[in-house]
Amino acid sequence: MTSILLTGFGAFEGVDENPSGALAMRFDGQGPVRGAVLPVEFRASAETLDEALTSGPEPSLILCLGVHPGPGYRLERRAGSTLGLDRPDNAGECGDAVSGQMGGPEGDLVTGLDLESLLGTLSREGQEAVCISDDAGGYVCERIYRHALVRAGERGAEALFFHVPPLADVSIDAQAEVLHSLLGALGA
Repeated sequence: MTSILLTGFGAFEGVDENPSGALAMRFDGQGPVRGAVLPVEFRASAETLDEALTSGPEPSLILCLGVHPGPGYRLERRAGSTLGLDRPDNAGECGDAVSGQMGGPEGDLVTGLDLESLLGTLSREGQEAVCISDDAGGYVCERIYRHALVRAGERGAEALFFHVPPLADVSIDAQAEVLHSLLGALGA
């Protein structure tokens, strides 16, 4: 059974209730899953992820959740090495403050998981609203996905980012069903 560190985010401008953080806490303690909520801050999110990695059993998978404004769910394939520079985080910093401190090799980092196979499993389970994406958004989601990929690589683990829709579009219970299917497909 795969041990999973499941992270989500708290609220930020335009998202008063972030389903990703609610989902991380809903699944915390269920089987091999440990949940953590990260602040929507470029620097503090990475620090909080590092604390979560060292405060419990070593995970074999870091599964990061975030909310995106579009419909459906997105399995993110890659994390870039640059961030959007014009949108401040909850601490008032923009991406340019940390773009040079992203860590890891230059260029994009890519998950080692077989997303096509994962997508096929989810589709067979009736989760048709999931797709594969190559754009983690350029905001704190991008930052934390890259950080998770670097940390996973250092530990011989895997990392994946999964974007969920806003609560205005899909209820938390419906999102939990999709996440439950994803966790099952990942071996949890």
